[in-house]
Amino acid sequence: MTASEPSRWRRLHPASFFVNLLPTAWRTLWNLWPLVVGMLWGRQQGAATLDVLMILFFAFTAVVRTLLHFLTLRYRLFDGRLEIQSGLFSRVEQAFDPSRIQNVSIRQNLFHRMAGLVELRVEMAGASGLLASDGLLSALSLADAEELRAGIGRPGSAVTTEGQALDAPGLLEVVAFGASSSRAGMAGVSVALVVEVSQRVAPGTLPSAPTGTAGWIGLALVAVAAGYVLSVGAAVLRWYRSRWWVDGETLHFESGLLTRRRVDIPVKKLQMVQVSEPIVRRAMGFATLLFDTAASGAPPEAGDPTTEGVVPMVPQEDVDQRVRAAFPGLDAELGGALEPAAPGALLAAMLGSVLAWAIPVAVLVRVTGQTGFLLMLPAALLVAWLDVRWQGWAVTPAFMVMRRGFLSRDTWVLPREKLQSVRWEQGPVERALGIGSVVIWFPGGRMPMPLVDEARGRRVFAALDAAR
Repeated sequence: MTASEPSRWRRLHPASFFVNLLPTAWRTLWNLWPLVVGMLWGRQQGAATLDVLMILFFAFTAVVRTLLHFLTLRYRLFDGRLEIQSGLFSRVEQAFDPSRIQNVSIRQNLFHRMAGLVELRVEMAGASGLLASDGLLSALSLADAEELRAGIGRPGSAVTTEGQALDAPGLLEVVAFGASSSRAGMAGVSVALVVEVSQRVAPGTLPSAPTGTAGWIGLALVAVAAGYVLSVGAAVLRWYRSRWWVDGETLHFESGLLTRRRVDIPVKKLQMVQVSEPIVRRAMGFATLLFDTAASGAPPEAGDPTTEGVVPMVPQEDVDQRVRAAFPGLDAELGGALEPAAPGALLAAMLGSVLAWAIPVAVLVRVTGQTGFLLMLPAALLVAWLDVRWQGWAVTPAFMVMRRGFLSRDTWVLPREKLQSVRWEQGPVERALGIGSVVIWFPGGRMPMPLVDEARGRRVFAALDAAR
């Protein structure tokens, strides 16, 4: 399949119907979980029969949708562009210019691997930098996927175990990654809070929960433990046997225990590198690296599916070297001193923290009757102080570096050549304090710098605006 064969439309592999049917049917049934819960909760016989008929109807639509997708989807290379057609009643045609392709990813779940197929996704960025469209071909044979990748200028093996990895975390490191995830604890606390509040508002809707401060704390600890177990399990499935490496001008990422994923990012398409250091992971001496293109949208959290490349666990002493592997021209020391936020930023952060937490804390005290929730206010003020204390920024001739956060510290490294626009922003509180923020826009989102005094901020704004 080459550009010299413009009229040859190709179909998906014949086995793709069965490979795609099971995940589609599962997603359909998963979205119907309220009906399933209602059936199990003991509804009347007639209502339960109606629920079964509705579930069967939606399952049938999943089969029809998958069949139509298989029968109508076509793809080809024409004048060097990838073209995809799909749809029976609503016809959709897409054309992908290789010069605007941000990255090409390859995915193999268990069904793909059993059939010897792969899923190929082409991601592009629109004029605004946000994700405009993507092309998904599931499922192709390995040979067709390789031929297509080469035709759009992304040659390389689809899913392989060869190559020298810069970082390949072991099982213990992956377990530590899951255990140090900020989402694990929050998920557990949320479960405990829902159970407790439900007992206060509508007793009997859920199994009885302990009462009193000691009982609530015990329930929260159990929920947090369950959250961490689930987080560790998800981390093992997602990141065990993951690795990444640099081959010439391309970054390669592979991950997944059951579902294998492969992402290739040309260095010239890389928009930003984010260094994520949650406090627990930081105490372990590790950080997480996220590599984003214009198809990523706004800066994501670690493990977000919109992130093209993720390195889950990197020793902190290796972070600077790993970032330079992606940005060889980096002219800033990530471990060096950064310009601090303005003194007035502390007052602004503390005022914002009080405003953000006052109403939720009042609601919790009112609903649960536990005055201990009032301690969340001084805790929020302490976190705000620590956050401002560790903020920093630097603008060098070639790059911009920004750091924020204490409990979940993030450092962003962006090439200045990717800068699209720059703004100087001040809210009412900032104007009163004589501070403000320089906000930069790049082909993937926006990023505010830490608050600085007005005179300095306007100088940085003028310098960045003049250099565009």
